[in-house]
Amino acid sequence: MNKWLRYFLAAVLIFGLILVRKYETELFYDPFLLYFKTDFYSGKFPDYDLGKLILNHLFRYFLNLLLSVWIVGLIFWRKDYVKYTILIGVGFLIIFLPLYLFFLETQFSLGVNYGFYVRRFLIQPVLLLLLIPAFFYHQQKTKEI
Repeated sequence: MNKWLRYFLAAVLIFGLILVRKYETELFYDPFLLYFKTDFYSGKFPDYDLGKLILNHLFRYFLNLLLSVWIVGLIFWRKDYVKYTILIGVGFLIIFLPLYLFFLETQFSLGVNYGFYVRRFLIQPVLLLLLIPAFFYHQQKTKEI
């Protein structure tokens, strides 16, 4: 596939990530969106449906991961980078989802910021922001050898 076509398609997928963020209130159940947009230090902890919240977070996480995997694949055109993106994405989910559930059940008793940032890893494509520079650096270093 032509390099410029791949970059164009990656840009379209990045726009898809932007749309997921823009329409998050319409697409996903998340009572913590408003909670974290207000003064959450002194605000009331919101009521939530745990099952519905988990399903919506999982759906959003896998949607972001799918778009991220396609973006990495289009930018670098390497199967090993795609595999690493999937493995790291699943690893992040295994680590951060139980941690987030613990924070929810304790109403962020260890600190609201911890819950905020763990949640951010689950609902935003932070992984993509970490992996693209890492893969680019790896690609540059392997060219030098």
